[in-house]
Amino acid sequence: MSRSSPSLVLVLLSVGLQAAPHDPWVRIRSANFELFTTAGERTGRDLIHYLEQVHSFFQQAFALDGTASLPVRIVSFRFDKEYLPYRPIEVATAFFEPGVEHDYIVMKNPSTDLYPTAIHEYTHLLLRQTRLEVPPWLNEGLAELYSSLEADGSKIVVGKVIPGRIRTLARDPWIDLRALVSAGANSPLYSQKGRAEMFYAESWALVHMLTLDERYSPKLRAMMDSLKDGDSVAAFQKAYGKPIAKVQEDLKAWFDGSRFNAAVFDVQLPAEEEEPRIEAGSAMLARLALAELLSNDRTRLDQALAAYKALSHDYENRWEIEQGWAEFLARERRNSEALPHFVRAAGLGSNDPRMYVKYARVLNLSNRTGDAAEALKTAVRLDPALDDAHFELALTLVRTGSYREALAEFHAVKHLGPENAFRYFYNLAEAHYRLGDIAQARLLIEKGRSQTHNPEQIAALNTLRQLLDK
Repeated sequence: MSRSSPSLVLVLLSVGLQAAPHDPWVRIRSANFELFTTAGERTGRDLIHYLEQVHSFFQQAFALDGTASLPVRIVSFRFDKEYLPYRPIEVATAFFEPGVEHDYIVMKNPSTDLYPTAIHEYTHLLLRQTRLEVPPWLNEGLAELYSSLEADGSKIVVGKVIPGRIRTLARDPWIDLRALVSAGANSPLYSQKGRAEMFYAESWALVHMLTLDERYSPKLRAMMDSLKDGDSVAAFQKAYGKPIAKVQEDLKAWFDGSRFNAAVFDVQLPAEEEEPRIEAGSAMLARLALAELLSNDRTRLDQALAAYKALSHDYENRWEIEQGWAEFLARERRNSEALPHFVRAAGLGSNDPRMYVKYARVLNLSNRTGDAAEALKTAVRLDPALDDAHFELALTLVRTGSYREALAEFHAVKHLGPENAFRYFYNLAEAHYRLGDIAQARLLIEKGRSQTHNPEQIAALNTLRQLLDK
């Protein structure tokens, strides 16, 4: 683990010291984004409006269903010196950082010149959230294609030529297409600075053709399905009935032409998305977001800890800070250190039901099941629709022997991810068994068996079944 960066700690402390006389941070929340910026309300409004247009485009063009799996936070700075402590590499003017609580896009500044970079990163974010496994050429090609989105009133134009990529394609020798589409994440074609420029340019060109050329676009969905087998060369042959050499010939001709296709989409912004909520003087919340951002990077955990300590010094007795600090320590499995911060967050009046679920998990790991049940009951009171709270409370009540109460909580769960299916059926079966409903317990054991291939879980089900048979 690296040592804390003195320069970063000084930046964080200096922001805290200046918070009282002048707080430059503005928080802007829209339907799908939370933006923190030091560049002022007007530029922040422009940026978040543009992002909402892009989000609506992706929703409508690709029939994306529902909201993102994680909330998306944008951080944009006014000055380079504010951005420098957070950039992952020297040349990055914007970057995407996946997280546990939020996904982040961080920008050097909110200038319209950086909008393409932000959308490039947002495309990566969407691909990750949809859990599509795509090869590097498609991942970067899609991000490049959509980075050039241009809003024109209620319309979005897709496929505008990127001058820098055109210059690269005209100036440098092309990569053999078989090598391009076969390159993995560690390939020098993709990862080495001197060769990556052509990789990006040719990937953009290929996706541009597949998306907008009338010979290729109708079969793009079939191409995506074929890629699930993991062989891009074979996918081209299967989807288009063409060998990769013929695809490369078509690609060269596509970019040797005198004009290029583009697509225009009407974007409908729902009325509730048009007016974002503006909060000036948001330094504390912005710094909490930045501390969380640092905690997502395994090489910056010491810096994240320093950020939470600085926040606690600058803003005393705030439950938001105690909660953020506690959740960071819990993610790092430093449960004995996390507990006092959870206690303080609750005592200071935290009204976040998800915090009480995380608090309860740490209490359960510390064998304090009674306290965990009380924390989970608080979570349920704060948000009766929170499935995680009902599920964790049901499991905890089984552990404490409150089986009838547990059944009520199990039945309150409306939606449950497949990762929790075994625990749901096993514990529900145990509750029915302890209450004497042997027939129902047998049915639930078989349902649990259909949800797992894990030998330990199957053994646990077999043990419970043996108890029923006795």
